[in-house]
Amino acid sequence: MTDEIIKKANWLELLFDLIFVYAVSKATHILAHLHEGHIGADQYVTFVLVMIPIWWTWTGHTLFATRFDTEDVTQRMLTLLTMLAVVFWTSFINADFDRYYHGYLLFYVVIRLILVVMYWNATRENPAALPITRRLGSGFLIGLTVASLSLLFEPPLRYVVLYLGIGIEIITPLLSRRALKATPVKSHHLPERYGLLTIILLGESVVMLATNLNETPWSAATVSAAIAGFIIIATLWWLYFDLVENHTLGKELGAGQRIIYGHLFVYVGLSSIAVFIGHAITLKSGTVDHLLLCLFGSGTLFTGFLLIFGWQRIANRAHLRHYFVLLASIALSTGFARVL
Repeated sequence: MTDEIIKKANWLELLFDLIFVYAVSKATHILAHLHEGHIGADQYVTFVLVMIPIWWTWTGHTLFATRFDTEDVTQRMLTLLTMLAVVFWTSFINADFDRYYHGYLLFYVVIRLILVVMYWNATRENPAALPITRRLGSGFLIGLTVASLSLLFEPPLRYVVLYLGIGIEIITPLLSRRALKATPVKSHHLPERYGLLTIILLGESVVMLATNLNETPWSAATVSAAIAGFIIIATLWWLYFDLVENHTLGKELGAGQRIIYGHLFVYVGLSSIAVFIGHAITLKSGTVDHLLLCLFGSGTLFTGFLLIFGWQRIANRAHLRHYFVLLASIALSTGFARVL
């Protein structure tokens, strides 16, 4: 299946992606901070809880753009306003939720309300958007109302209410699947957009690698870990984009929900692997913690691959060389480099 007109990412969308670089970096550094060489279970939980709204806010604009973006002046201004709100929102992303909570919630609500306005604005140019706008707009507003009510509670109940509201938003497209399939996502645009953010996440691994290599005295262990880390990055890039090119780009995607929700796991996994690569170079994390981080990152990443592409595709023999290289590089990072 091919679209009559192949929609590609525009320049404003590329700028939109760059706004999220710092947000992803701040989330990733929650795992990078060690406590006497250990990564606590609470850090994993906080990291995931921070990543979910980042993925969701980026996804919200991307799903709107793939269906209804006309690049008119109003939509451009609303997108730029969203980007400005994301800049302020990112300043409140912190492992210390209590201290920054009010600002964090305020700008999250602002970002999502702008998206609702964008959907209503789209109905003026495209009446076909009205059923989707009603369903998504109602679900998003209910979720935002619940999230806002979290201000009435003290921690930890405050966070339960917050993520209950975010959860209502996240399941709204799932409950609106039939209406969304009537206006399917663009078969080139959606995989391309998620692929571009994947490159940004891979870039975070490169930054983590280069930064730690620069700050750590060089030895056989650090150099071998850096080489292994780069091989991991390159192999994941190769594997992911081979799968995208062969199984999603230009294909019939319907509502695209396997791609949308599967990438939450991909992004959590890639961010974790970035930290894994950094710790392999510094050798500051304990061996058990390093192995657990590897299992967490690779497990979530391949869960995402499974959701997006399916078992038969990721288990294809054509990818065996990728998996062999990944396993060898991970073994070098977790074992051999620590005894050199």
